[in-house]
Amino acid sequence: MKRKFDWFSSFWVVFLLIPLYYLWATPYPLWAQVMGSVGLLGFLVDYIHEVSELPFLSDLPAVAIHEYRWPPLAPMLRLLTFTVLTAVATTWVAVSLAPYFAALILFTTRLRTGIPLTLLLAGATAAVAMVPAPDAKFSAIGCAASTVFVIISRLGAEQELRHYRLSRAQAALAEREEIARDVHDLLGHSLTVLTLKTEVAGKLVDRDPEAAKQELAQVVDLSRKALADIRATVTRLRAPDLASQVEATRTAFTAAGIDATIDVAEVPLPQRELLAWALREATTNIVRHAAATRALVKIAPGRLIVVDDGRGSEAAPGNGLTGLRARVEAAGGRVELTSPAPRPLPGGGPGTELEVEL
Repeated sequence: MKRKFDWFSSFWVVFLLIPLYYLWATPYPLWAQVMGSVGLLGFLVDYIHEVSELPFLSDLPAVAIHEYRWPPLAPMLRLLTFTVLTAVATTWVAVSLAPYFAALILFTTRLRTGIPLTLLLAGATAAVAMVPAPDAKFSAIGCAASTVFVIISRLGAEQELRHYRLSRAQAALAEREEIARDVHDLLGHSLTVLTLKTEVAGKLVDRDPEAAKQELAQVVDLSRKALADIRATVTRLRAPDLASQVEATRTAFTAAGIDATIDVAEVPLPQRELLAWALREATTNIVRHAAATRALVKIAPGRLIVVDDGRGSEAAPGNGLTGLRARVEAAGGRVELTSPAPRPLPGGGPGTELEVEL
């Protein structure tokens, strides 16, 4: 796939203008100046092409820089051809190309391959300082040092890459946990209601067949809605609706024989999703575990209180409540579950109170 022009990686070729200027400012033979210019300019153009086509600096952070075990052969041979032309014409001036080879090697290979090759290149470049030419020593040492800086840059990119991979893994894990919480909430609530409705229908089959048929019709309707909710949750198409959840809670309490008082005020739209999740979790827990006969639900802007008169519980919070607390706290709110209830309903057990504040 063709890539966009890599401005960041290509910018550094402007430093090749220095040896090109030196070539023409020094009394080299004309043939050497022409051949050296062809070598330098050819290297410059091909290098820009390669860094825009290969997985390179522009891809960071990305996994693509580890695609090659060894440096790509064809690009390296082309660049080496231009380097040979430059070396034949100018001898030691060709060391100016060493940092570019280092960048191409390091940013297209794994570290355990790239670093040893680059260190060998740096050593060979530094050895050019022994050439008996006035400017060779400084040029060779400078270019060798530049290859070391490229190594440092690559190590920094490696840290960035690892951080990127870790953040991606953490994001994927958080998403999986959130989906698991959503499915748990949906399945727990829906299956509890379906079980209760089925039990009621089973009791009514003999003494009131028509009522049993109505209960079974509701089971079918609830199962269809539950399936739609599960699909929507897994695919992240929609969130639970507060009004629908209030009606589902009323239905669940009625089926469980719980006398419920539900007081609902107008709630701002951004708060409805979280309050719907909280009401769903509270409903599921009361129907499943509380053995309650009465329940009180109060919903107001930024606030939900659910109280039952059941037996209470000192057990550790389950997955559903843990997931709810994570959602609410992530939105800057708080969840408080108290058993026995601080404001118990009259005439019942110790009860439990769930309070959600956004």
